[in-house]
Amino acid sequence: MKASLEKVPQRVGVSWRLKQIVDREKDFSWHYHNKEFELMLHRNFHSRCHIGHYHGELEPLSMILIAPNTPHAIQAIETNNNEDFETIVIWFKQDWIANMMFSCHELRKIDVLLKRAQKGLLFNQQAANDVAIIVDDIVTSNYGSIELLSQLLKIFAILCKDKTSKTLQSHHIDNEIITRNHKEKIERICNFIEKHYAEPLTLADIANNLCTSESTIHRLFEQHLNESFIQYLKKLRLNHAAEALMSSSDPISHIAEHVGYRNQANFNRQFKQYKGMTPREYRRTYKLNAKV
Repeated sequence: MKASLEKVPQRVGVSWRLKQIVDREKDFSWHYHNKEFELMLHRNFHSRCHIGHYHGELEPLSMILIAPNTPHAIQAIETNNNEDFETIVIWFKQDWIANMMFSCHELRKIDVLLKRAQKGLLFNQQAANDVAIIVDDIVTSNYGSIELLSQLLKIFAILCKDKTSKTLQSHHIDNEIITRNHKEKIERICNFIEKHYAEPLTLADIANNLCTSESTIHRLFEQHLNESFIQYLKKLRLNHAAEALMSSSDPISHIAEHVGYRNQANFNRQFKQYKGMTPREYRRTYKLNAKV
């Protein structure tokens, strides 16, 4: 089975991402990430773990670190007392953590951890429980970006202290060669959209740029980005708008037009739907007013 490329949406002003996923059902999804490490914490359910050529069962509380370009999937078996399946996922980019380790001697112990993660790394129950406590604190607290980063460093410390963590694959199979063609297409698509998102961009424009069909582009979005072209373009425009609202004093109407919206009412409606507040409220909440 060919693994699909799953893109991790980035939040403006944040170098890493945490997501809590609670489901009644957990579908099998064979995928990989080409830039991010993925730390998965599972609670309340037994599962069957697939990482590369490794297949095995996991306890209701389990935690795994997976490197970029490693195909993987978690298949739920059963929950405890009919509870929902709960998964906490933390993503951080390979180049970001590499730059952090280069600049901070204190973080270089993480390098060994990341190299072992190439085979998939399973941590002990105590480490999983300690990380779960931090995650619960993050989810229930209103931390700022610096405080959130400090919580991530605490998690790294817990991972490094686990001397009983074990690798799951006997050897690392690089998914790079298998998926290179699709990855190159996805990168070309994303780069093209990044350059032209403020224009009245269509699926046909992208297909013409890549000299391929619209159906091929549509399929790449659905399989590898897990969303439609329209959804991807809307999020990109609104994230750029959010960044401009924080970092500039430009009128909201100018920002809306600059990111590709010709109708401000439509921009306001979509922005509130995506960010949970109006552009004006977002600017008032997150405006960068730091004094030098």
